[in-house]
Amino acid sequence: MTASPNNSPDILDVAALNDLKSILDDALIDIAKAFLDGLDADVAAVVNGLPDDASAVRIAAHSLKGSASNMGGKALSALSSAIEKAAQAGDMAHCSILVAELPFLANRTRQALQAYIDQA
Repeated sequence: MTASPNNSPDILDVAALNDLKSILDDALIDIAKAFLDGLDADVAAVVNGLPDDASAVRIAAHSLKGSASNMGGKALSALSSAIEKAAQAGDMAHCSILVAELPFLANRTRQALQAYIDQA
């Protein structure tokens, strides 16, 4: 599979997913679907820590960072990492600015990964 507008290299690392597919075969599709099924809850966990629970935001962002990275969601993982770092520093104002981008980027990642699944 190659990159398309919905899975541009900055959103989805298709090469990494293809490598995983060569190892996991159809199990990758099941794992990707499980990630997509939990994505809204993962985003909500980050959002729900605002405006003042830095620990909850940090923990939820860390979890989202890892799961997004495992599914090739480069941009979502990078944003989650930035949120995690801001929360770790106690900069909740910066967290709020970053978290405002999270639903949009999660949706873009969802669309790109779903397109990958549909073509796999």
